[in-house]
Amino acid sequence: MIRLLAVVPLVMVGCAPSRPAPAVVSLCDLSRDFAAYRDQVISVRGVYYYGLRETCPQKCANGPWPSFLDLTGAALPGSGSGVSDDSGWAALARVLKDVEGRAKTGKRFEIRVTAVGQLKTGARRSPLGPCDAIGSGRVGYGHLGAFPAELVVQYFGDITVQENFSSPYDYGKVVLGPA
Repeated sequence: MIRLLAVVPLVMVGCAPSRPAPAVVSLCDLSRDFAAYRDQVISVRGVYYYGLRETCPQKCANGPWPSFLDLTGAALPGSGSGVSDDSGWAALARVLKDVEGRAKTGKRFEIRVTAVGQLKTGARRSPLGPCDAIGSGRVGYGHLGAFPAELVVQYFGDITVQENFSSPYDYGKVVLGPA
């Protein structure tokens, strides 16, 4: 029997300032109606992999449910800019570098983060659902405009690393950009 989830050294990084965080919204719930949270400060937890992602039980007729979110903020991991630890980007960059090195041995990991920030999404609410490609209200964020929304990160609440043999995310192939 294959173990689906084995916990590797659990990394917990407390990066949140002392202010209370909003209640955590799951990425699956958020993706049902990004417009309902437009311009609000929210707290969302998911897998950090080229943005924030989650595998949701819902499926679209032509593919996976669009449960992903672009992350932006003062400094992104690998951007080369000096950044303090108060927002958590520096801590996330260190964890990503460590996991990337361990993933090159063929192991699969998931870096889970709770991000707190302001949600940006399309300017209008659509009566159509997230699986509707036309008229869904997506304006496109992130690389090639592929994300339906983005979170302007204020800080990360915690970062954990888990080994997951069946994870679709391969950190061994992460490209952080020019050195």
